[in-house]
Amino acid sequence: MTGIALVPPPRSLTTMQPFFRELAVNRETALALMDGLTDSQLAWRPTPAHWSLADICGHLATAAELYLTELDTAISRGHTDAAYSDRPFTGTMLSRLIVWSMEPPVRVRMRSPKDMRPDPGELPVHARQRYRTAQRNLAVRMERAAGLDLAHVRVRLPEIRQIRLSLGGVLALLLAHERRHLWQATVVRQASAFPDAIGGP
Repeated sequence: MTGIALVPPPRSLTTMQPFFRELAVNRETALALMDGLTDSQLAWRPTPAHWSLADICGHLATAAELYLTELDTAISRGHTDAAYSDRPFTGTMLSRLIVWSMEPPVRVRMRSPKDMRPDPGELPVHARQRYRTAQRNLAVRMERAAGLDLAHVRVRLPEIRQIRLSLGGVLALLLAHERRHLWQATVVRQASAFPDAIGGP
């Protein structure tokens, strides 16, 4: 974990509540989809070209991990600069468009950046655990961001480092990205050939 200012922000969690609600829904959705599954179920793919539940977990974990360092940097800078505000975050037209493009059901298909693609050698149980850890780590960053001006504090995008988005825009993007892949996971779970607990069809 990188260094980050631990001074409590001077305002409440009010402006963060929409983000916490979205994260809680995502967490419950993931739990309903994947809790209690075997390794063979997590590793099952509808076709060789499609991702498994473990692939989805690994991708979401890796994407979150790449963003955490940038979030830490931005949040620390925001506290150092006393960039506080209790204004609700609405986002710019650009940030709302980016978030919309991520929302399920998938409207715009995108190829994941190479450094965010699933590791085919990762154990399914490890991928699922990394994803759970990533969700917890994102919640920690959201708590630390409470009170900051979500429109003013900027975050560098790890995959396109020349671009910075607002802190609120990046949090909204990460949550929408997670929803996108949880929708993908739902499609996998609902496949008629999805294996039962003992590995059969």
